[in-house]
Amino acid sequence: MSFLHRSDIALHSAATNEEILMFHLESKAHLIATHPALPGMTCDSFCDIIRKSDSMKKVSILLLCDGSPQQRELARRCNVNAVLTRPVETRLFAGKVQELLDIPPRQAYRVVLNIAVEGMHNNRPIMCNSENISTTGMLIRTREHLAEGNRVDCSFYLPNGSRVSVTGDIARVFKTDQASDAIHCGIRFRMFTPGTESALAAYVNHEMQRQHLTDQHASAQIA
Repeated sequence: MSFLHRSDIALHSAATNEEILMFHLESKAHLIATHPALPGMTCDSFCDIIRKSDSMKKVSILLLCDGSPQQRELARRCNVNAVLTRPVETRLFAGKVQELLDIPPRQAYRVVLNIAVEGMHNNRPIMCNSENISTTGMLIRTREHLAEGNRVDCSFYLPNGSRVSVTGDIARVFKTDQASDAIHCGIRFRMFTPGTESALAAYVNHEMQRQHLTDQHASAQIA
């Protein structure tokens, strides 16, 4: 489940379907995981409201049911994307969440970097530093005034010498130090120049394997 800690993923909890509905109405969630026995509004009414709303219906809904015949019948009536029976095995749940969020497991791995990035925003060059990167996006640090939704064209060299040129959108902006004028931006990649995507994927995969071997060695030493 470590992919849920990515910088561009935010988790929110709720005690009732009404709370989920209010949050989704305000913030437009990408995935809702709920249970038929949640207090308040019935699950089928909850799903019906979402699916009939043009502004809310695009969300994926994952229903976590008990094995009772009543809940299985309720799940059949609800217009949801997937149903899992509790207790759910962690690997199965993680795989279904990744599928509904369209996050390939390997692409969820992020590599820690410290490289200068040359970028363009509104046809104006910007400078920033990349703090980590995956095959779907990266986290940068900059003093530029960027906002969510801004398009940026990035060009940089990976530590292995491969040049990467990619166009992306700012998906998230936040500060880690309120006293500093630097901000962090999560960039979601949209379009790569030819050959760039495969080079980035090869680098990320290599670093993932290297880290896995390092973790195995550390575990062996501890044992």
